[in-house]
This record gives sequence, C-alpha cells and structure tokens, in this order.
Amino acid sequence: MSRGHETSDMNPKYILYFAGGLVIVAIMVQVALWWMFNRFEQAQARREIQPTLVEAPKRVPEPRLQVSPQDDLQELLRQENQILGTYGWIDRGTGKARIPIDRAMQLFLEKEKK
Repeated sequence: MSRGHETSDMNPKYILYFAGGLVIVAIMVQVALWWMFNRFEQAQARREIQPTLVEAPKRVPEPRLQVSPQDDLQELLRQENQILGTYGWIDRGTGKARIPIDRAMQLFLEKEKK
C-alpha cells in the first residue's frame, strides 16, 4: 500500500477555471455598476436643468430666524410690563379699560374681604 495524494478526484485546472470565471464576473459587475451610476447621474443633471414655472420668492417667507433672540425677549418683556403696569383703553367705544396688575390685585383682595 503506497501513501500519497488522491489524483482522481479533481483536476487542479478546474480551480483556475473557477478563479478566472470569478474575475470575469467581477469585472462585468463593475462595468454594469459604472454604466448604471453614469445613467443616474445624467438623469439627475437633466432634472436640475429643467426650468421651473414658479419664480423664487424675492423675500424669505415667514417665519424668519431671529437675529438676536435675547434682545427680542427683552423687548417683549418690556412691552408686557408696560401693558401690565399702566392704565389704558381696551375698547373706548364700549368703555373697557385696563388697569395696572397691582391695582387689580388690590381690588380683588378688597372684594374678597367683604
């Protein structure tokens, strides 16, 4: 009984055929991908070139970004304090007026004590 390797199961040239076929398929896939992405790029370029019927707005629509939010908040608080701390008309025709918040709280407490 002689020891050695089996020579009848597979011929090594089939491994080379398989490797060559794998390389050919890989090249074909790369070419197909290149062609597909090239077509997508051309289609996107055609879409971007097409003119639109709607004109771009000349001014940015509302809401706009605040340039200085801290200053805007301070201005809002100042306006609210002005309204809450002074007398003024709400509707002169019907006789509705506003009074300062401190005075309104005093009147409410006096009314509750009675």
